[in-house]
Amino acid sequence: MLVAAVALAWNLRGYRLLDPDEGRNAEVAREMAQSRDYLVPHLDGLPYLDKPIVYFAASAGVMALLGPTELAARLPAYLATLATIALLVWFARRRWGEDAGWLAGLAYATMVLPLAYARAAIFDSTLTLCTTAAILFFFEGRAIAAWAALGVATLTKGPIALALVLFAVVPHALATGSPVRRLFPWRGLAVFALVTLPWFLAVTLRHPEFPSYVFVRETFQRMTTSSFHRTAPFWYYLPILPVAAFPWIVPALAGVGRARDLWRARREPAAREPLLLTSWVIVPLLFLTLNQSKLPQYVLPLMPAFALGATRSIVTRGIGAATRAYAVIALVAGMGLVALTRWLPAPLDLTPAEKAAIPPTAVALGLVVLLSAVLVRDGALRGIGRLTIAGYAIVVAAIPFVSGPLLAAVGEDRSSAAVAGAVLGVAAFPPSLPFYLGRPVAVATATASELTSNYIAQYHEQYRTVPGSPLLPAGAWREALARCPLPTVFVATANNRDVRAALGAALPLLAADNHYAAYGPCRPHPLTPDAKSSPSPQRGEGAGG
Repeated sequence: MLVAAVALAWNLRGYRLLDPDEGRNAEVAREMAQSRDYLVPHLDGLPYLDKPIVYFAASAGVMALLGPTELAARLPAYLATLATIALLVWFARRRWGEDAGWLAGLAYATMVLPLAYARAAIFDSTLTLCTTAAILFFFEGRAIAAWAALGVATLTKGPIALALVLFAVVPHALATGSPVRRLFPWRGLAVFALVTLPWFLAVTLRHPEFPSYVFVRETFQRMTTSSFHRTAPFWYYLPILPVAAFPWIVPALAGVGRARDLWRARREPAAREPLLLTSWVIVPLLFLTLNQSKLPQYVLPLMPAFALGATRSIVTRGIGAATRAYAVIALVAGMGLVALTRWLPAPLDLTPAEKAAIPPTAVALGLVVLLSAVLVRDGALRGIGRLTIAGYAIVVAAIPFVSGPLLAAVGEDRSSAAVAGAVLGVAAFPPSLPFYLGRPVAVATATASELTSNYIAQYHEQYRTVPGSPLLPAGAWREALARCPLPTVFVATANNRDVRAALGAALPLLAADNHYAAYGPCRPHPLTPDAKSSPSPQRGEGAGG
């Protein structure tokens, strides 16, 4: 367990923030720490109400102590993952004994998706901590504590938290014959309101459009329309789920053939635990499948159910449960990873550094997966439980240790740190650029959609008129280029040919990657009026880099 915890944090600060999500979230936290406004999140100096406050405030608090670094941005997600592990250890120990507790924690720590998002400045690990606490507390009959956890979950990622939890516990109560009303005690609902309403009302007082935006735009329209450009086929999660829960999904599903017997005995006390785990996965997964907005991390709150399912399967069925099936799957996967050096798909848009880092990473990980197959099967045949458990755990625990060069290459490709001298975006806004600059960035834009904030884009006309707004008219960059009141570096998207041609004809290319290109700096003309009497593309301190 200690090795797994170290693996989750290994090289946590060793690669750049990945745009758009990590860069944007880190910048919101940096601005919060700098302004000490822990009520309304801001991005590029503008209100950012796309997500609630919990993760931003946690990250801002860490930045206030450690400074604005990649580690500070990611640390709350790592700590939330450790807390989720502790919850699973507590629950499994109460149900199946001390060894089972450690096994449940280890299983969650060494799954693919929990590992990935324990190391990312994104909300989902914190959301998973809260939803896991709520589901387990409901199961234990602690409804008031469950609603408190639900309140924090709602302040982490919005009303979606309610759906994920209630779609797990209500069907479970109906299936087992438990009174549904026990899930909704008035004291629990009062605690939920006490946790969520103060922040919601305070933000609404500042921004009266907030309730309509969060409930209509960010919740109803996100779930029912394709306007967020995250639609995917009905089967989207079918290939994602096995990889997300690998390798522990194999023992977790060892008893799936007895589903009919389980349903027939659903009113028996022995059926409560497996039915909870089944409901925890199936009903929320159906909801996420019907949801028009789909992303891989949306299934992260289902991963604790697989960790507990694997633990229960090993405890009740023995260490050999499904080890033959796992050995076959791991052998195929390991050989596929080793062979990746030969058949790496050519159409993939990769940088030279990424292409160079993938083969050694794939070979190292492939060998670990092959070793895992041997250890799991050998441990089962010889009756050495710890050998089998170690075989399962090493697959994912090895990833941070063997993927350092690849993560560094991806970070350089997906981050804006390389163009951190740019100060005027031309229909472009690299989300991590303000974070690495340490100040907001002006953007010449028609719709403000480049800021990757649905809220700012919807109300961009309103926020253009705010004194010192970073939102400039779409053509403002041409005036800044022609007059150059202050030294200015311009950044455009890599595929914006017209803008790049105009900038390239006037300025040298400073940096470029697959996403953005930076030109400049322009030099002030001798006859240009003083900057104090000229429009500036940068708030406050001008465009100087």
